[in-house]
Amino acid sequence: YWSLDPTGTEGLTPEEAKQMGFPNFELDIKIRGFYWADDLYAGMWEFYTSKGYDPETLDVARDLGYPLCEISCEKEELHAYCKFRFTNADVS
Repeated sequence: YWSLDPTGTEGLTPEEAKQMGFPNFELDIKIRGFYWADDLYAGMWEFYTSKGYDPETLDVARDLGYPLCEISCEKEELHAYCKFRFTNADVS
């Protein structure tokens, strides 16, 4: 994704980028997921429920002092962002 726009929101077409001498690049992303066996999740659910927690909340993490992570959908104008739309056809 190449852009001459200071905010990075207006990208060049591949043809424009090629004419201006920008290099081609290929992005390769690999995503891995790790999880425990279902019976471990069930056991943790029972344990935290027996301690008075609702396992669907962040209360346990808060009480244990773990940092909380929040996902923001707001776009910051000073950063470039990707307009790529991921579909199931992209999964190999």
